[in-house]
Amino acid sequence: MLTTDYRRLFDRVLNYARETVTAPGEERFRQRVRWWSALALLRALASSPAAAAATLRSRAATADAETEEDADEIGRRTVLDLMDDDSMEGIDVTPGGDVGDVARDESANRRRLLDMARAAEALMGENDNKLEKAVEIVKDLLRDGYSPIVFCRFIATVEYVTEELRNRTRGVEVVGVTGSLPPAEREARVAELGATPKRVLVCTDCLSEGINLQDHFDAVVRHEQREGRVDRYGQPRETIKIVTLYGTDNQIDGSVLKVLLRKHRAIRNSLGISVPIPVESSEIIEAIFEGLLFHEDRPATAQVLPGFEEYMAPRQQALFDEWDFVADREKRSRTMFAQEAIKTEDVAQELRAAQDAIGSGVDVADFMWDAVRMHGGVVSENHAFHFDLAEVPRALREAIGNREQFTAKFELPVKDEQLYLSRTHPIVEGMASYVMDSALDPIGNGVARRSGAIRTSKVDTRTTVLLIRLRYHIITRTAEDERQMLAEDVQLVAFEGAPDNATWLDSDWAEELLLADPDENIHADQAATFVQRVIDGFDHIMPYLTEVAERRAEELLDQHKRVRSASRIRGVRYSVEPQLPPDVLGIYVYLPAGRR
Repeated sequence: MLTTDYRRLFDRVLNYARETVTAPGEERFRQRVRWWSALALLRALASSPAAAAATLRSRAATADAETEEDADEIGRRTVLDLMDDDSMEGIDVTPGGDVGDVARDESANRRRLLDMARAAEALMGENDNKLEKAVEIVKDLLRDGYSPIVFCRFIATVEYVTEELRNRTRGVEVVGVTGSLPPAEREARVAELGATPKRVLVCTDCLSEGINLQDHFDAVVRHEQREGRVDRYGQPRETIKIVTLYGTDNQIDGSVLKVLLRKHRAIRNSLGISVPIPVESSEIIEAIFEGLLFHEDRPATAQVLPGFEEYMAPRQQALFDEWDFVADREKRSRTMFAQEAIKTEDVAQELRAAQDAIGSGVDVADFMWDAVRMHGGVVSENHAFHFDLAEVPRALREAIGNREQFTAKFELPVKDEQLYLSRTHPIVEGMASYVMDSALDPIGNGVARRSGAIRTSKVDTRTTVLLIRLRYHIITRTAEDERQMLAEDVQLVAFEGAPDNATWLDSDWAEELLLADPDENIHADQAATFVQRVIDGFDHIMPYLTEVAERRAEELLDQHKRVRSASRIRGVRYSVEPQLPPDVLGIYVYLPAGRR
């Protein structure tokens, strides 16, 4: 993939890197500063000519070190991606390669670096085969209807690739985002770009955490071995594309292939499955540079920095040993496929309970359809739902973000102009809050009611459904600590007849009655009378509601025990205490149709 001029420059930089750390008799501190400077040059050149030129013209970060330990610490953080765990800031800045007065001949060294910088700049554009291939890949993705992200290592590379893509694509919005921007502006640029029909995002790892790139992008081009992803939960596209760009005649990319891909294939051929790399990315980079600067093909006359061969040589072997250990453990335990410690029937039981509690996309769709129409809005369906809220109360529009019209679906995937309305989407949450608040407002006229009565053919005997709220204290005890959490649950219960002679029914029947349609009108005074009879009979009802609360507490305790057993947690005890009496949130009376 490299042009002759690019390969020639790469060889010049590689020779400079080897020469700069082979000064016999010179103090180790100066050697180490130049060592990390040399590695910075190689990393930058593998990224792009623009990053290489910036590094060749910049002062090395290690040049300001005062001790060997400082030089190693600064070098490993800036060259091997070892930034502070609490912050990604600065991870994409070019580390610099000019060691200044640490060089044996400062003036001659700087002239040499500037000469290589000019050679790197001459490679920018059409002479950069890696860029040409990246542009070709991006254009193919755009033609296939994808919205790609191009991940790069350095700020200079992002700016370079962004400008070239803008010049070579028409009708496409290309935006670059790097650590040079404040975090809020990064997120704003991504959101603004996501609103355009054809788009390409070029960025560094400053966007690898905290921003849901899958909302607007469905393909990745890894200009280097970066870690950004769009295949996370919420990705609307069924198929995404990930392309890793590398050059087989680029010695750094070649080392990546040798160190990682060949080992990956060996493990897969042996085990039959893929096992992820078990170490941090910094350790991988160290192994790569070990293979590049100390590989078996280097000339016998090439010397290495005293002490560094002992430091770097074991890195690749340590990586392979750890990988082999994890693969062997995977094979022994068969955890990837068997999961013997977990009982599938327990998992299925908990999954069903969770699904029943949160509902499905169909439940959310039914709620939104009914709520919008009952408040005066219009809903139409044609592959997706279109909601027109121009005539709904102003307070309702404000509750859902001042939207008058929007198109949505309740299952993935969705198109760019469509919203995916899940149970926790702000629109759904806003609608639910408005419906509930208006139902609780004593002087309002909300469409939802906490009580009511209808006549329906669904029942043959007067039947009452109660919506009750249960509260519990879940207490976790260990040898050192005791913690208490408040949990809430909502249940439906139903009974036939009068409260003082109630026949309690199955909860599934109570849920079915909620969907019953009225078959005859009922006078408001008559409806109020039947509801009041239930209220007056609470003393007869409450013992059963208390029993429901206590029974539900036992079920919650059993669930915690099952999870604890499946996860093999030891030394923890749970107890669940119901907070009595339960709250009655709703009373709904169903009267047989055709009777007075």
